[in-house]
Amino acid sequence: MPRRAAPSSHIVAAVRAWFGLGQAELALYLGVSAALVQAVEAGRRRFPLALVPTLLPLTHHLPIAPAPAPDPALADAPAPAPDPALADAAALAFRRRQCLVQAQRLAAELASLEANGRAATHWAAALPALRATSPPPLPGSTPAEAAARETWRQDWLSRRARPRPPAEATRAALLRARLAGLATEAAALGPA
Repeated sequence: MPRRAAPSSHIVAAVRAWFGLGQAELALYLGVSAALVQAVEAGRRRFPLALVPTLLPLTHHLPIAPAPAPDPALADAPAPAPDPALADAAALAFRRRQCLVQAQRLAAELASLEANGRAATHWAAALPALRATSPPPLPGSTPAEAAARETWRQDWLSRRARPRPPAEATRAALLRARLAGLATEAAALGPA
């Protein structure tokens, strides 16, 4: 089974996480290859100084304080020992485990939806300032290429800053309700 890479503490990784961008998406915005972004985050290459003015407007919107820790209520709780006096203790314990597994799967889906919602909020807050600034043209580009790139950048910013679809917000609310129900059921089955 492949190992998961440790999260990077590089500013590029922080920008990607805050705005919900993949490495390829940020590379496209910066006008570089995704391999360069990956190498910078992994510490194998230094971030090119020529790209600092392009990245800088995004960094101004990063939070100063660290992100809050995940909700400990969603962590796996040890199952209490079943009461031997109950004839169906094994069935109740099995159902409790089912609830916890379902809750874990739904919590992961909810976390993804909430991350999308946070990224949309971050983009909405950053968009006016990002539209007002224009990074310098890429080295060696002609004025026509620079103008085309700026047009593309403005369009790209507009697409990234689209508001979260109502269906996504509805799905998140339904997931929260299902999680609450599963947590209540698991808690009720715990002492059984």
